[in-house]
Amino acid sequence: MQQIIIKLKDDSKLHFLLELLRQMDFIELQVKQAAKQEHADGYNFFKSAGLFSGRQIDADQIRKQAWRITK
Repeated sequence: MQQIIIKLKDDSKLHFLLELLRQMDFIELQVKQAAKQEHADGYNFFKSAGLFSGRQIDADQIRKQAWRITK
């Protein structure tokens, strides 16, 4: 049995493609969801510990900057 891997560029076309392939009686269709690659780049979150050490900043200041609140 031959296998073909198809990578979709546009996820909105998935339904159409699946319906088209289901109409062909010589194809056995097995759909596998792609696993999310959260740590694909090898980034270690825990190495960021102390990123703001030595800075006098608190959550209120971060919120004010994020929401552009001026008082």
